[in-house]
Amino acid sequence: MKVIVTGFGQFGKIVENPTTALAQKLEGNANATAVFVLEVSADGLNEALAPYWAEAEASDEPFIFLHMGVSHKGTAINLEQVGYNVADFRIPDMRGWEPAAEPIAPNGPESYSTSLPVEKLAAALGPHTTVSTDPGRYICNYVYFKSLAVTHTKAHQHALFVHVPEFTVVSEADQLATIEHLLVLLRAMDEA
Repeated sequence: MKVIVTGFGQFGKIVENPTTALAQKLEGNANATAVFVLEVSADGLNEALAPYWAEAEASDEPFIFLHMGVSHKGTAINLEQVGYNVADFRIPDMRGWEPAAEPIAPNGPESYSTSLPVEKLAAALGPHTTVSTDPGRYICNYVYFKSLAVTHTKAHQHALFVHVPEFTVVSEADQLATIEHLLVLLRAMDEA
């Protein structure tokens, strides 16, 4: 099983993105195949993830894309259930792209839902983890929809987006422990 874990860099008023720190601390985690920080831009994330998406599409090997992003108003760690086929950016991405209600995949469906049991995962992860159906319509939703589009037709390939709050809301140690536990749960699901 390959598990690709991503965080995001700075954008807008978020100078220190908590997912950058989480990704850096997850480097070398035995349950992750690759961990890296994405630029907050559609072009940048497409460039970084294209080889992994292509590998997943060409294979029936188990794959999980686990993306993390910050919700600056968040009060919990949210496991996102749905990725929507719309890019509607309130601010430009880091390369200046600012789409207004544009489809991500012009001939694609309105949305994809993750095939992972998010309710069960949230319950196992503890009190500061909830399920959400609204990943926004910025870069977080964009990367999630793209990974869901790649994985939705294969039984052993999945995508999940996790929105985290600032470290002042849920500590860095608690967030890191939650993501590490999530990686263990995801690995165990594949082995079951």
